[in-house]
Amino acid sequence: MNVIFPIILLVSAIALLFIAPNEFLSALTGGAKMSVSLSATLLSVYLVWCGLFEILERSGLSGKLSKILKLPVRLVFGKTDGESERYITMNVAANLLGIGGLATPLGINAAESLEKSKNRFATVMLLVVASTSLQLLPASVISLRQELGSADPSGVILPSLLSTLVSSFCGIMLTKVFIKR
Repeated sequence: MNVIFPIILLVSAIALLFIAPNEFLSALTGGAKMSVSLSATLLSVYLVWCGLFEILERSGLSGKLSKILKLPVRLVFGKTDGESERYITMNVAANLLGIGGLATPLGINAAESLEKSKNRFATVMLLVVASTSLQLLPASVISLRQELGSADPSGVILPSLLSTLVSSFCGIMLTKVFIKR
């Protein structure tokens, strides 16, 4: 990937210089402006959700969330220790809300905890569940669509829900079939 992106960028720049040399500089600055704007939008969304998750953690509601999600987590991941289970439930909750950037550190903590307990099945299942990322509310996508002026930013909720539901189900079933506990 570190080689592919610069090659694509270089080929595109050369093509643009030959096709429309007048627009080369405006395309670069316009792209940079748009990327800064989108980054600021995503940053604000992540900051709100990070704050919410910190409040959940400090108030003890994350423990209650862990208890609510305990049965589904055990059905999917099998028996895990308490620390791993808490990180897994927070990772799953962040993914359900469509905040992959926030789910990543929680997933890393969960994976490290599972590795310490040598729970290979749960570690692989975590990777699958995090990768397929079942999303009830794709907050990041909705905020990006809103920033870019979409007529219906929340129009992606049902397609996202259905596609992530199918991919998560398939991933979980295939993991249960091919990875031994």
